[in-house]
Amino acid sequence: MNTSITRLTGLVFFAAATLAAAPPSPSGSQAPPPPSASAGPTGFTTSPTLKFRAEEIVTKFGVGYAVTSGDVNGDKLMDILAISGTELVWFQAPKWEKKVILGAGVTTADNVTLAPHDIDGDGRLDIALGAGWTRANTGTLQWVKQNAPGSTPEWEMFPIGAEPNLHRIKWADVDGDKKPELIVAPLHAKGVKGPEGAGARLLAFRPPANPKSDPWQQELIAEQNHMQHNFLAMNLDKDPQEEIVSASHEGLIAWKRGKDGTYAKTLIGEGSPGEVKLGRVGGRRMLATVDPWHGAGVMVYAEKPGAPVWAKNQIETALTEGHALGWADFDGDGHDELAVGWRRKPFGLAVYIVDREGVAKSKEMVDDTGMDCEDLIVGDFNGDKKPDIVASGRATGNIKIYWNETLGKGTR
Repeated sequence: MNTSITRLTGLVFFAAATLAAAPPSPSGSQAPPPPSASAGPTGFTTSPTLKFRAEEIVTKFGVGYAVTSGDVNGDKLMDILAISGTELVWFQAPKWEKKVILGAGVTTADNVTLAPHDIDGDGRLDIALGAGWTRANTGTLQWVKQNAPGSTPEWEMFPIGAEPNLHRIKWADVDGDKKPELIVAPLHAKGVKGPEGAGARLLAFRPPANPKSDPWQQELIAEQNHMQHNFLAMNLDKDPQEEIVSASHEGLIAWKRGKDGTYAKTLIGEGSPGEVKLGRVGGRRMLATVDPWHGAGVMVYAEKPGAPVWAKNQIETALTEGHALGWADFDGDGHDELAVGWRRKPFGLAVYIVDREGVAKSKEMVDDTGMDCEDLIVGDFNGDKKPDIVASGRATGNIKIYWNETLGKGTR
């Protein structure tokens, strides 16, 4: 691969000729469906059992496309990583000081997805980064390498590949060799915007022995989905390998790799979901989705032993462009609750409680004024053994930590 090197403050950028940006598109190819006419969800309890305290750690961040977590500096504390359209940053625990990894102009606009992992095995957390979101039929994929402490530059960037309309990436061990692959999901195929035409590819990239110079092996998982907004990795059975569950116009589909490198598919959830997250209630696995893509509904699918298709329940019908989900046991009762974020006025962030059948029991508002939610994650960010929520905003341009200060244990 022919490369050229551009030196920036604190960073070396290796730009591949094959990743040349397409000309800007005035409207881009990623327009969401028209905003819902809904007045927003209602029916929230007036006697909440959960207590969250909001702390805003950044404002004027731009669109907070994605937020995730990881121990960036190896101090055993959980840091927060995030991307705006122009920046890749991390917030250092416990004071949440913002540190810029990549500044404006380094990647093709916009950054859209990230997945931390020690890619070269040197013991330091690196980042896979997807960009090129606002350029028509463009999508660039790069490895952002963290160098040893005190090095100049602190970070270097190397190309991995390209895929039109690249939208989501995650790490998953699809072949059971204990070495995760980078799973890449574009929203649409090139030149496609809806449920007709060619399907979007779903790909696995394998890190090479020398990722600085060697090409990443690419494997096709599928090319059938339309409006492939997100996916997750989970182990549906008891073998060492993980399956990929894609959320698209075709439903929730599990993709399992065979020894010959081809993938078998199983429909496990009917509908047209956009987001998907895994939780557990009453010892039963649950998949939550926003349905349809950028839509008003939230569905919960309860696993049915011996049946391929999980039982489906609708727990919300009035979101104004749902876009983020996360399961965690917020009240300490041994069962997960579902955090849900939506991003059009009246925007908000709330927690939904379901029983072991996936049926809604109650819902509690967390923030109904200050978070136009583009993405969220859950995790313990202060070491108190309670899961917190971190959310990134779109129009609000902010990132907040919602500290879980719930007392006692709930009952289900």
